Amino acid sequence: MFLEKLKHIKAFILDVDGVMTNGMLLVTESGEFLRQFNIKDGYALQLAVKRGFKIAVVS
Repeated sequence: MFLEKLKHIKAFILDVDGVMTNGMLLVTESGEFLRQFNIKDGYALQLAVKRGFKIAVVS
């Protein structure tokens, strides 16, 4: 029954800070801000897109 409900999912909306990152903000020597992402999250998003899901990332 649970898996049947999942079949209707067509998109994922994800927050970036604290969900897809560890919450750290890195500052380069030139003052540019960078965030670290877990490579597993990147692979999961890539797989979701390949399988036809829409992805929205909220910052």
